[in-house]
Amino acid sequence: MKFNDKHEAEKKMPNLIKQILDWDYSKPIAIKLLPYTNPRSLNQNALFHKWCEQMSKHFIKKVPNATKENMKLMMKQRFLGVEDVKIGKTVIEGQVKRTSNLDKGEMVYFMDNVYHWARDNGVLLDVPEYSEYQKLKNQQEV
Repeated sequence: MKFNDKHEAEKKMPNLIKQILDWDYSKPIAIKLLPYTNPRSLNQNALFHKWCEQMSKHFIKKVPNATKENMKLMMKQRFLGVEDVKIGKTVIEGQVKRTSNLDKGEMVYFMDNVYHWARDNGVLLDVPEYSEYQKLKNQQEV
């Protein structure tokens, strides 16, 4: 949950308290207060999808199931890993982590890994000069 000010925190507090009280406590609950970080951008996500398409086009002749979606799953599994997803009392084990949970810096790190893996496997991915990925990479070099 993100709070922008005390008024918003007071408004959202009943929902937070309800979530805490509804917790099943079969495992302890932990609550951390952390500064908000910007989530990965749609621009970063769009470039990652473009890269998956480029990798698919490169590999699909030799590996017929190297579709864009499968390349996306493989990169996320390889570089983000998996997690168990809990929905109510149901646990779905080993689900590939989502990029939507990354902040901009984590997404750059993930994309760096994808970029280098692709290069090491013979695919030169496009990096548009004005993409957010390139802008953030340039900021790291300063």
